[in-house]
Amino acid sequence: MKKSILLFILSLQLFSSFSQEGKDLTIFENSKKWKQEIIKFPLDWAPKLNLTGFEELLFSPKWKDTKSDDFWSLVIGWKVNATLPLPLKTIEYNLYSYFDGLMKPNHWAQKFPAPIVHLRKNKHGFYGTMTFFDGFHTGKVIIVNILGTQKFYKEYNKSVVSFRLSTKKFHHKVWNKLTSIKIKRDEFDLINLDTTWSKEVLRFPARNMNYTGVGEVRFPPKGWKNPKHNNFWSYTYAWSINVNRKFSEKELEIDLVKYFNSLNQIDINDIKNKHYSSAIITKTKQNGATIFYNGRLKIFDRFATNKMIRLNVLIESHYCKKKRKTTILFKFSPKAFKHLTWEMLEKVKLYSNSCDL
Repeated sequence: MKKSILLFILSLQLFSSFSQEGKDLTIFENSKKWKQEIIKFPLDWAPKLNLTGFEELLFSPKWKDTKSDDFWSLVIGWKVNATLPLPLKTIEYNLYSYFDGLMKPNHWAQKFPAPIVHLRKNKHGFYGTMTFFDGFHTGKVIIVNILGTQKFYKEYNKSVVSFRLSTKKFHHKVWNKLTSIKIKRDEFDLINLDTTWSKEVLRFPARNMNYTGVGEVRFPPKGWKNPKHNNFWSYTYAWSINVNRKFSEKELEIDLVKYFNSLNQIDINDIKNKHYSSAIITKTKQNGATIFYNGRLKIFDRFATNKMIRLNVLIESHYCKKKRKTTILFKFSPKAFKHLTWEMLEKVKLYSNSCDL
């Protein structure tokens, strides 16, 4: 009985701090309708945690059941203020501080072992283990495995850190459920690339174009400004704009001239400028509401060579009549289309088409 009362008090200490704050305070796409809790940082009960922002927790249906594969299986997301991506040591320290405060509330006289957190980087983010006292269910020290990611939003000075926890080994089927819970995409998340590709975003109207919407530019990890590198001037760019029609070749030519003249600080009205851009775009095929094009550009390179250069371009335009919206993906490179650089660029995809974004 005493143990039950203590567990109730501990649970109350945690969950009374949570509040449903609406859709703005969400991090994940809760497609499985798991129980959700929201808590704001900083935390009175975890004073060592030094982050500001909030967290979202999603609990698998049987996370309390010690006999279930889902025991202690949950997803945690932190959306916190940051001017740079959080170092792994900072994430590790704050996860330790969170669970240290969570499992050792001040009104408990009994001493408990401090959590032990070990995280390591991997290709997709980080992974590791945490050993801690389970004050909710078993009253014992347990070990959970952790899969984590971090996504830094320079435009917002925010970092989103996700943790997927389970007592099961990584090969267990429970991880299929945990990894199926995805982070909600930001409105600027258009291109499906990992964080090794650097990112710039903009909001239209921009670059002398009066569309409304957003744009995302992604640069390969190396070589974009290096004339001797295969990736020189090779990158991808996406627009998600409120245009209720299909684009013509001529419109794309005009918009690309506007874009590159603006990018290279050339007056759009100064057509006699020797650095003025030019574009030739040709439609190659159509698949329903998606139209494909290729083309050639001549632009001024003010970033590396201060010379006129030629770019090849592949374009796919996705029109969604239902949403009165168009998403366009551009891929640029001075390399010929058969060059290996295009093998890299042709693998670049949008997250989804206009009707889903």
